[in-house]
Amino acid sequence: MNEKELAKKILETVGGAGNVEKSWHCATRLRIVPLDQTKIDEEAIKKIEGVLGLVQQGEQYQVIIGNRVNRVYEQFQELVDQPSAGQVKAPTSAKKSETPKQNIFSRLLGALVGSITPLIPVLVAGGMGKCLVLILKMANVLSDQSQTYQILLFIFDSAFYFLPVFVAISAAKQFKANMYLAALLGCALIHPVFVEMIKSGGKIALFGIPVISFSYTSTIIPAILAVWVLSHVGRFLDKHLWVSIQRFMSPLLSILIVVPLTMIVIGPAMSYVSLGLSEVIFFLSGKLGFLSIAIFAMIYPWIVTTGMHSALAIAGLEAINKNGFDPFTRVLTLLHNITQASATLAIALKTKNKAFKGTAISASLTAFFAGITEPCLYGATLKLKKPMYACMIGGFAGGLYAGIVGIHAYVFMTPGIISLPMWINPAEPSNLSNLWHAVIAMVIAGVVSFIATLVLGFEDIPESEEDNQLEAVMG
Repeated sequence: MNEKELAKKILETVGGAGNVEKSWHCATRLRIVPLDQTKIDEEAIKKIEGVLGLVQQGEQYQVIIGNRVNRVYEQFQELVDQPSAGQVKAPTSAKKSETPKQNIFSRLLGALVGSITPLIPVLVAGGMGKCLVLILKMANVLSDQSQTYQILLFIFDSAFYFLPVFVAISAAKQFKANMYLAALLGCALIHPVFVEMIKSGGKIALFGIPVISFSYTSTIIPAILAVWVLSHVGRFLDKHLWVSIQRFMSPLLSILIVVPLTMIVIGPAMSYVSLGLSEVIFFLSGKLGFLSIAIFAMIYPWIVTTGMHSALAIAGLEAINKNGFDPFTRVLTLLHNITQASATLAIALKTKNKAFKGTAISASLTAFFAGITEPCLYGATLKLKKPMYACMIGGFAGGLYAGIVGIHAYVFMTPGIISLPMWINPAEPSNLSNLWHAVIAMVIAGVVSFIATLVLGFEDIPESEEDNQLEAVMG
């Protein structure tokens, strides 16, 4: 089934274009927020050829597709944007009456994840670029005093420095706010003049009201909440302003209201929330000592199946932005990626199904090198059940070592073989001890998972059984 056919099938099972409030995608999942959840046919979605699984997180439905999700999303969005005759979007009021209410945590998490997942290409480009520059410096190809080095560094560092702007644009899509006004809001928070005011250490006041000196570069949550407020202010003004002045007064008043409010109230409050997220990471990593990584690594595969790993990823990004390193979430992801890859490789070697063997090898290599594990998880380990236990055993073993030596990630990336430089401390590029500890933890987790999969075994898939789903995912 090609991407267009797959997108059409998915759209039919989620209630058609008229039932899609918003949609986007991450590395392997098509994420959909419907207007009416009762129109979602979950069982039909799971049976579509090319779909590995379905995860519901609050009001959000995550259709797990795999590596070609970006192409499927393009086709899906094209169908949504051009609905057929008679497919009119249901009014918002219908949504409120027909859709089960979600708790505040689910809605908050959905908004956070929905605002950040579209930024993955930016984060990957920035993270991989910084790793590349670091490698060139370590190999004495570039001097850190050269202009080439400095230019390359600020190019890739821009992905993180201007993060509030990227987040604001993405959040605008989530909250149906004006994208360009949201970008202006994000820019205001990191304008050079404001940054210099903060650095000077002097008192800052706006309309005589004190402004807390807090740097918003590389922050996430302040921009998300500010755009949420912007969306409500904009809709209020559009509704109540005279039509004759609405076009120019609504944007002006929106910025005049929301930007000062963000600098005085929203920004400082949410910045402390951001700091709190990073503190949670350090608390979790320190509360149980070296056992914390091992315990969480053991249950992490099941956390991923629920989609809750996205919340941990947000906290990890905040930890790196505020403290320079993440001692917890990236390590968990590293161990998860390696155990899934190793267990799937063991499955590939043991299975008698030739078609399944080939696609399992492909899925395993994707996880090893790129850190994308959904094809392994939903197409092999979770499907066969026992290999999931092997991943838990391997994760615990690798996590035990990682917890004892204390591994830190210095760049927010998806861990894999090609992203190994993320474990090198930029402040001490010649000190490779943390990198070697990460490699050793990978080897321990991978070897234990591989052996455990062979020992525990699994019920093989017969040659006669059609197993097009995993093959479609890797296609």
